[in-house]
Amino acid sequence: MSMRMVRFADLLDSHGADLARWPAAEAPAARALLAESPEAQRRLRAAARLDARLRASRAGPDDAALARMRAHVAREVARSPLPARPGWRQWLRPLLPMGGGAVLALAACGVWLSLSPPSPFTGTADFSAPRQIAMIESTD
Repeated sequence: MSMRMVRFADLLDSHGADLARWPAAEAPAARALLAESPEAQRRLRAAARLDARLRASRAGPDDAALARMRAHVAREVARSPLPARPGWRQWLRPLLPMGGGAVLALAACGVWLSLSPPSPFTGTADFSAPRQIAMIESTD
């Protein structure tokens, strides 16, 4: 598989001069192109110089600032209280997404319906659906 110079330049721009960081499928074709093309070798050398400049221009960490930051983090961790162990209410919280008020209202409705006297129309044959329809039609 051969690689075109345009594709080589794109991969060089996106992955840098180190072929080990290139996609595994593209690296063999890039090596073959480098073996036969002086233009590809020139571009690789220019990218390697740019990579070296970028690495050299990066500021290293300031040891004193890093020590101050670590000490500050250690102090803050030492000052903070331990997290509270979850009680039984925290375990019930996901089961009550609407809150306890809705559950209490539902329970109150259930108690009210269970304690209220039965409807006088329940179970009587004289108020069945066909009889009600006949009564409605007779009023017309």
